[in-house]
Amino acid sequence: MFVARLFVSIQHSSVRFKTRKKLAFLTAQQLWDLGLTKEQQQAELSQATMSGFMSDLRVSLKNKGRRL
Repeated sequence: MFVARLFVSIQHSSVRFKTRKKLAFLTAQQLWDLGLTKEQQQAELSQATMSGFMSDLRVSLKNKGRRL
């Protein structure tokens, strides 16, 4: 059970990491469409690092444990 939860959490964190990386290439109009400010974009981009990935993974595992 833990292995499956770990695998799902890794996938989730990976998707978030890739999405954050793609935020760097959005135009001002696209950011506006998403409801993001330039500051929010920068905050998300600052989390697009390996430490941000690990933090997401840790939080994801912690939250999944509470649901079970």
